[in-house]
Amino acid sequence: MSNQARANAGLAPLQWNSCLAGVAQLHSREMALAGHIYHGDGVQRDLQCGLGSNRSGENVGMTSPGIDDNRIFAGFMASAGHKANILGPYRYIGTAWVTGSDGAGYVSVEFAS
Repeated sequence: MSNQARANAGLAPLQWNSCLAGVAQLHSREMALAGHIYHGDGVQRDLQCGLGSNRSGENVGMTSPGIDDNRIFAGFMASAGHKANILGPYRYIGTAWVTGSDGAGYVSVEFAS
């Protein structure tokens, strides 16, 4: 969905990065265990992925019940800050969902340039 939004805006696609996906997985798990969304140290972890990045970003969210890509993406695109990350000056993306014991889906999306 992010790459379709970027294509619609005339931007290059983001490349999947497994290191960023690992950062996203860890933070999604942390949020699921906490039972709420928050920004942790993901943007600092992103810079340690060895991509030569000097800029990173993070979108986090929660849907209930369960995981809902369409609803979370619509929410991100309706938020100026989240949309700025999706359409931002990044080259790489990694994302992960974790379902919490509360039945909610917690997502972290990591970006790096």
